[in-house]
Amino acid sequence: MSQNRLILALAFRNLLRNLRRTVITGGAVVAGVAVMIMGWGLVDGLDENVLRAQEGTVTGQVVLRPDGWPEQGTAFPLDEAQLPSPALVAALDADERIEAWTGRTWFQGRAVAGTEGITVRGFTYDPERDARVFDREGWKLDGAWPAAPEEVVIGQWLAGILQRGPGEELVIEARTRSGAINALRLKVSGVISTGTPAADRVVWIPLPQGETLLGLEGAVSMIALRLPRRSLAEEVAASLGGQGWRATTVMWETRDILSINAFRRRAIALVVVILMLIAATGIANTVIMAAYERVREIGTLRAMGMTPGQIRALFLVEGAVLGSVAGLSGALIGVVVVAWYARHGIDLSQVANNVGDMAMASTLYMRFSWPPVLGALGFGLGVALLASLWPAHHAASLNPADAVRAD
Repeated sequence: MSQNRLILALAFRNLLRNLRRTVITGGAVVAGVAVMIMGWGLVDGLDENVLRAQEGTVTGQVVLRPDGWPEQGTAFPLDEAQLPSPALVAALDADERIEAWTGRTWFQGRAVAGTEGITVRGFTYDPERDARVFDREGWKLDGAWPAAPEEVVIGQWLAGILQRGPGEELVIEARTRSGAINALRLKVSGVISTGTPAADRVVWIPLPQGETLLGLEGAVSMIALRLPRRSLAEEVAASLGGQGWRATTVMWETRDILSINAFRRRAIALVVVILMLIAATGIANTVIMAAYERVREIGTLRAMGMTPGQIRALFLVEGAVLGSVAGLSGALIGVVVVAWYARHGIDLSQVANNVGDMAMASTLYMRFSWPPVLGALGFGLGVALLASLWPAHHAASLNPADAVRAD
């Protein structure tokens, strides 16, 4: 048997000699690796959840707003809405990176149903263009999209508050672009559920009715762009700025939520580091105890010709095997959990209903990717090897004669 095979065989035998201690020691590595993979999968899923909800229902991958439009998104000064210039329209139509674009105008008003009224938000939309930019697959519509004048769609949450469904009427009051007060009696043709509070709490008014209610004369407060892929967003936004319009990406629009998720990543990293420190302490303790328990054995191996370097390698291999097996076990647990929730999702409907107008889908899907898995495995193995260094050095420094004479 070669020396390498002998060292590996001895390492496995020694780990199995006290199986309970080995399992307990490896438990922290299993937990650390599993938490790292599941945590990263959860936070990556949250990022993707927010980005998809925002670009899929509100802004597209890139959004243009008039220079005077507030950045915070809580005010709707219709006098700042602009009519897209012919040059801008031509640029949008000619850009091969843009699959489709549409204009929307957000406003704040009041919805009156019977004797009850509440403040609402809404937007006007171009029925034909809007359907090209925002993928409606997965949306639920009770009723139908407006097909006749004086029809409107309202969000599911708003329909519940107003107690209005398809076929029932409501009155929408709002100030026009010039500042006058106007109102329209509209018939609810459908109740929409996109799974995103930002779209399910508002009134969807087709462009003709919106022009009548708000006196827009073709002006819009935003232009949403659909791109082949999100990675083009920065490039496209940089090329469209100016001409009285401000271009931003979906990442910029959701920056506040994404920054919270970045904090979550750091919190997960701290938990993983603590678990790995516990694991390192346990591994070091296990290996040093094994060294003291096997003093005679070490002396015999040295007397048979095994060098200090080979003794050191033996204990390092024990640590590496322990870290590898525990790391693979933790990775398997983490991958199974992430893969399950990447397919079936986590129901966030109760949470989503309480986050206001935040862009967040009601179902969260974890996101599986290989880098966190490989990183967690490497981290677990590295911790095990580092924790074994000093015990391995101590075992290799034992004097063969003293080791053989030990009780």
